[in-house]
Amino acid sequence: MKFSTKKATALAAIAVSAALVLSACGGGSDSDGDKAGGSGDSGDATTVTFLPKNLGNPYFDTSSKGGKAAVEEFGGKFSEVGPQEATPDGQVAFINTAAQQGVKALVVSANDPKAIGDALNEARDAGTKVVTFDSDTDPEYRDLFVNQASSEGIAKVQVDLIAKQIGDEGEIAILSAAANATNQNAWIDLMKKDLAANHPKIKLVDTVYGDDDDQTSFDKTSALLQKYPEPQGHRLADHGRYRGCGSLRL
Repeated sequence: MKFSTKKATALAAIAVSAALVLSACGGGSDSDGDKAGGSGDSGDATTVTFLPKNLGNPYFDTSSKGGKAAVEEFGGKFSEVGPQEATPDGQVAFINTAAQQGVKALVVSANDPKAIGDALNEARDAGTKVVTFDSDTDPEYRDLFVNQASSEGIAKVQVDLIAKQIGDEGEIAILSAAANATNQNAWIDLMKKDLAANHPKIKLVDTVYGDDDDQTSFDKTSALLQKYPEPQGHRLADHGRYRGCGSLRL
């Protein structure tokens, strides 16, 4: 379900970014077309670059696949770039390169709402339209944010899933991804409110971050299970391989 939703988000994001780019290019000269070629290719193709939090994440592999299909459908030129580790500094270098290449649209899932802001605004000053998805920046750093679902809806589903698994009673912990991710922190805040208001017998004992890394997430999970042992055992909520915000029964 999350993957199909993410693909729809990517399609929406790329469609909107394309509209922004094409309107910005109206009446442009041939030199504008040359600039649109990005990394050495000349012509009128609209260049669109996806910049996920990090490469090798199945979540973003799926969104980029949808984005590529959408870009090719309107005759644009798609590319995906990104750091191996989900850090703001890692994204900045790719933002700067996209601006230097004259990329027309940059579609970003931000590792931090502020840290990449200056680089994004420099890219915008150079003529690149910036669309954020999945994890937003502060509004002044982008042209548009496309949200795949409401934070309230995601938080409620997360709480409902774990509540059903544990009979609406017991201790749980949250294993999230990057500590600065705007979307996941919003979900966590809303999950806490839902738990307090509607699930008085469930106790949230800890929140930890796996930094969008498999090994780190595994280590954090192991540490939680050791810190909060219980004879009945432990169980992960049904979140599969998604390195996002999940709940642990303790």
